[in-house]
Amino acid sequence: MYQPIAPIEDSHKTLAARVHDRIREAILTRVMKPGARLDQNQLAQYLNVSLAPIREALKGLEAEGLVTIFPRRGAFVAEISIAGLDELFFARALIEGETIYHAVPHMTERTLHDLQHLIDRMKQATDNGDVSTYITLNREFHLSIYSALNNQHLLEVIQNLWKRSELYRYRYMSTAHNPAARVHSEHQAIHDACRAHDQSGARDAAVIHIQTTQQALHVLLRAEIDRSEV
Repeated sequence: MYQPIAPIEDSHKTLAARVHDRIREAILTRVMKPGARLDQNQLAQYLNVSLAPIREALKGLEAEGLVTIFPRRGAFVAEISIAGLDELFFARALIEGETIYHAVPHMTERTLHDLQHLIDRMKQATDNGDVSTYITLNREFHLSIYSALNNQHLLEVIQNLWKRSELYRYRYMSTAHNPAARVHSEHQAIHDACRAHDQSGARDAAVIHIQTTQQALHVLLRAEIDRSEV
């Protein structure tokens, strides 16, 4: 099925939250492959917990789009599809593009300084081959921009879309051919437009960033489909 994952250690987080994080990491890093059945008893054994936090974690992962639960069949790692990719990235481009447009006038010098620092740290992470750290910093970079608008309802919508994008994001950074140079350049273009108080330029840069990643993922997923049909 999949290789064992490390047991849960003590932490300030609730047990269910720790179980959620551990299974989520295994899915994103493809220890648990798309389409794999998630045996709850086996997960409980690996993580050294009861079934209750496993069930709670799987429900949370289903809400993030990482797990699919079928009545009487059980839970499975979500499959990645080109149709799902297109729907998700269309929604992201639409919502994030308009959000950054309206966020630009609210950005402070401190925010712009912090964004540049995040770009520098992302470059260091990719230079070190540290995809996990890059993913965390990338999320912080974008959500810091959207947070400047101070609209919690809109931010929650974007955060949900980002959670549902994680499978694609990890796949892209882990398997695409040298994506780092491009993504850093696109992040810099977003930052520069924000610093110039160019609302339309920031929106265009954000949308291009999303759509370019979408196109690259198309190539990766199509190649995988073609290989599976041989």
